[in-house]
Amino acid sequence: MNAVTGLVLRILIFVGIYAFLGVSVWLLWKSITGSRLRRGNIAIPTLTLATTLDEEQIVQTFTSSDVVVGRNPDCDLVLNDETVSGRHGRLTYHLNQWWYEDLNSTNGSWLDDLKIEEPIVVKDSDSVYCGDASFKIYIKPLD
Repeated sequence: MNAVTGLVLRILIFVGIYAFLGVSVWLLWKSITGSRLRRGNIAIPTLTLATTLDEEQIVQTFTSSDVVVGRNPDCDLVLNDETVSGRHGRLTYHLNQWWYEDLNSTNGSWLDDLKIEEPIVVKDSDSVYCGDASFKIYIKPLD
């Protein structure tokens, strides 16, 4: 192999290594910046909560990823019952599922016959009991 061929091969290897490193850094950067979740980019299934208070059916629909349930008027779903805490529980959407967690309420939360002691996945047509009050969950699947 003559000197010119050796020089051309070294230059091609040098360019190839730097091109590989450049593409690798660029892909890593795109991966890091693309994985940050931005509000509005995540499709959230519509959540509908239905309850009965004083023999009146109340149905509320939510499109946000966080819904607070309790007796406090600032809650998203207000349950006017003395056995319900001010901020009794919270429904959150993450990991492509709706979760319910009890917020250290006085009388606890129940999913059917199961006492909720840590965040739990809820599904369509589940019933959650907060003290003596209850509400039914309806989840509209994404199109």
